[in-house]
Amino acid sequence: MSITLISSVFEHLKSIIKDSIHLFWSLVKVMIPVMIAVKVAQDLGVIDTLALWLSPLMGIVGLPEQAGLVWVSALLVNIYGGAAVFIGILPNLEITVAEVTVLWSMVLIAHALPVEQRIAQKAGASFWFTAALRFFGALIYGAGLNAIYKAGGWLQQPLELAWLPQLEDTSKATWADWTWSNVQSLFWVFVIIVVLLVVLKLFDLLKITDLLSKVLTPILRVMGIEGRATTLTMFGTLLGLTYGGALIIKEAQAGHVAKKDIFLSLCFMSLCHSLIEDTLFVMALGADATGVLLGRFIFSVVVVAMIAIVLNKFRHPITSTHQN
Repeated sequence: MSITLISSVFEHLKSIIKDSIHLFWSLVKVMIPVMIAVKVAQDLGVIDTLALWLSPLMGIVGLPEQAGLVWVSALLVNIYGGAAVFIGILPNLEITVAEVTVLWSMVLIAHALPVEQRIAQKAGASFWFTAALRFFGALIYGAGLNAIYKAGGWLQQPLELAWLPQLEDTSKATWADWTWSNVQSLFWVFVIIVVLLVVLKLFDLLKITDLLSKVLTPILRVMGIEGRATTLTMFGTLLGLTYGGALIIKEAQAGHVAKKDIFLSLCFMSLCHSLIEDTLFVMALGADATGVLLGRFIFSVVVVAMIAIVLNKFRHPITSTHQN
């Protein structure tokens, strides 16, 4: 290996580590205050109160009232917080596979809003618009999916789970346990950011980015997403809004992606992200792939395509008023 090649590799790695630390610090400044606020809300019982307020909404989507507690936990914490609540109430909950699929489809569309939508805001989209998009998008999709399953008589059998993951209810965790758990989570966020930046660099060097763009272009073009945003959207869709948002923050600061593409990409990732890991997790909890994977993807494409039509008509993207 020549000295020139070694020097080039070293410079690339140095750049990646530097960018990773910068991005990680940007995310930490957003995530830690929100995580602390949510933990305090859990300890004070605020989340339980909000669940009661949301219970009437469960009637709109055909779910038992107790499902409101699962959704509000996921809305304010994350999918795993919602899963802990779900497992806790499951013994006293009569629910069908269709209803479970509706519930987890809604959770996948709208969860961890305080953290994830703050990241979307920092990347360039309005916090309140993207949060409302996910919240009402989840309700609309849940109501439609429930109606389809009932009309066809599909998945109406009672839920029976032979296996459940062992999850700790974060609302009962001590502050020491909570702190250690979140330190580990943040460490893995940093590791994933490094890996993503390495992959992006390799994609650029090997021209894989261009190939992926060509494959994704037809679907993304329907949603009005073009250019470099295609690769960033792909990462966010597959791995999560946190990571996709972090990459978009980097590209937006460098001026590599148009504002319209940033906005539409963030809208799509808000509705449809972490397509592999989270989808498999909720399927383990009884959800069916027709709702949490296929239907959710199609719904997200249609919604963002409609948003793109509105933007093209008025030519005024709804971006955040500040990104600091």
